[in-house]
Amino acid sequence: MKYLDIYHLLKEQILKGEYPAGTPVEGEHALAERYGVSRPTIQKAVARLKRESFVHTRQGSGIFVNPPEFYQDNNVITLSERIHRDQTLDSVVLSYDVQPADDALASLFAQDAGALLIHYRRMRIINQQPAIIEETWMPQSLFPDFCQDTCRQSVLQYIEQTCGFAISHDVKTWSGTMLNADEAWLLRLSEGEVRLRISHKVYLQSGQLAQYTLETLATNSVTTVSMR
Repeated sequence: MKYLDIYHLLKEQILKGEYPAGTPVEGEHALAERYGVSRPTIQKAVARLKRESFVHTRQGSGIFVNPPEFYQDNNVITLSERIHRDQTLDSVVLSYDVQPADDALASLFAQDAGALLIHYRRMRIINQQPAIIEETWMPQSLFPDFCQDTCRQSVLQYIEQTCGFAISHDVKTWSGTMLNADEAWLLRLSEGEVRLRISHKVYLQSGQLAQYTLETLATNSVTTVSMR
């Protein structure tokens, strides 16, 4: 088992709350014995978890899990991975089509004008409350088998697990937007209210833009963490 496999296993356990924030992870010797690998392999896996702010180490004390605020906004993590274990997540597809790229989208995706883009809107509902409206564009040439049913699952997991692409990073831009009548109705708010909008540009390790998403949030709450 390579260090990346162990990294993914430990990351998944952290995201699922099997290692709650502030609790220790087993030491390098115990992890090496559990996974049947050498200590250097464990050290590489832990080093990556540290770089991505999932854990920190204390001299002489071990490896400890960081609060979610430390890593959520610095890593490409799906909404289904973000929510707590006692929360429910539903996705409602509002619209789905394949459309030719206009000049702006063609330039964004480095494609010819008129190239076909998958385009969908969906509502993300947490604990039966509307939370996020997503509008997304993706190159059909990269994802020829993508269909409306795919929108009901984690699209990032589809990109990685079904299509076999490696995601590199997500460039986020935060701004404010005034809700139109449709957005206000979907989010159960008032037309004209100002809410957070986050644009996401998700890139593959090849450097190609795989997904451009605009998220309109029902809340204006932002959490930041400052470390000393």
